[in-house]
Amino acid sequence: MPEEKSPELSRFAQEIDALRESRLPARVGVLLTTHNRPDLLRSAVLQFAAQSRPPDIICVHQNGIADSYFWVVDDLKVIPRIAWLHTAAQLPQHQWYSIPLKYLIEQGCSHFFWADHDDIYLRDHVEKGIEDLKDCDFSVSQNCGLLYTRPADFRYSPGVKFTSHTPGGMSGTMCFNRRFARTLLEDIEADTAHYATQDVVSQVTMPKFRCKVSDRRTAIYHAHEGALTSAGWLPAAFEKR
Repeated sequence: MPEEKSPELSRFAQEIDALRESRLPARVGVLLTTHNRPDLLRSAVLQFAAQSRPPDIICVHQNGIADSYFWVVDDLKVIPRIAWLHTAAQLPQHQWYSIPLKYLIEQGCSHFFWADHDDIYLRDHVEKGIEDLKDCDFSVSQNCGLLYTRPADFRYSPGVKFTSHTPGGMSGTMCFNRRFARTLLEDIEADTAHYATQDVVSQVTMPKFRCKVSDRRTAIYHAHEGALTSAGWLPAAFEKR
């Protein structure tokens, strides 16, 4: 169990975080989890490196297999620093996210972007997320493109309303400030009631903060053949095209 903090220490940390955000430039971290797909991971890293406002750190957490595929990004000379964390063991889902989130907090990040290695991120994704966080603690968008791929075939819709996941929009568009990140990490580490970490975000952490469902369209959700989490949503999404 995580060490408990007194309310006084928590309030002090929040005050320091608020002061930091008002006085210092944004320090942007991306938490990017990956398992068994070096091809998709390289693409995701390059997409964030090509942002109109590149992040400062891309923290990749590869988990679940013994062989590291750091080699897939080792040759890249990009503006964001790539921090590679590798856990060979099979982990509970919460630790896929808590490990890179904790790292980015320790690195002093002020803005956090939750990313999935198989989605597509448009050039202004980080820039518009930072704009959203000027007047809220957490932002997620329902608006996205939709790409469905299977062998020798694909379908694409440039604009859909994403309703398949719990945070109120596409999970890969979630971004949040440091106060939210600290609380989310505590909530994830303490949680025993939820399997999906997204449910901790939406049901435990979000109610404590100022949250925004944004109208930005800065990402494309990529659904694979046989995808489980969005399989039931895909037919309706394409029907409304």
